[in-house]
Amino acid sequence: MSNTERIILTPPGDHKKVLLHSCCAPCSGEIMEAMLASNIDYTIFFYNPNIHPRKEYLLRKEENIAFAKKFNITFIDCDYDTDNWFERAKGLEWEPERGIRCTMCFD
Repeated sequence: MSNTERIILTPPGDHKKVLLHSCCAPCSGEIMEAMLASNIDYTIFFYNPNIHPRKEYLLRKEENIAFAKKFNITFIDCDYDTDNWFERAKGLEWEPERGIRCTMCFD
């Protein structure tokens, strides 16, 4: 497949809309562009209290907002609830990336 070809994506079942959780536009950018190319109606959901320091969090948030504006995508911004995150992460501070601490985000 060449760089200009894309796989056509389809939402599961008969769903017409997708809520996409994004941690940063560079990481999520490829799937966002693929969804646009596949004419999928989606909303970017930005909730990332696990991203530190705050400067990095704000940088990622601004990149997501810029992408959303550029392509006229709805953007949902949730609170930067670090107190809740640190409470839930207690005892897991030294767990490796992609480990048990990461799965907390999906609970």
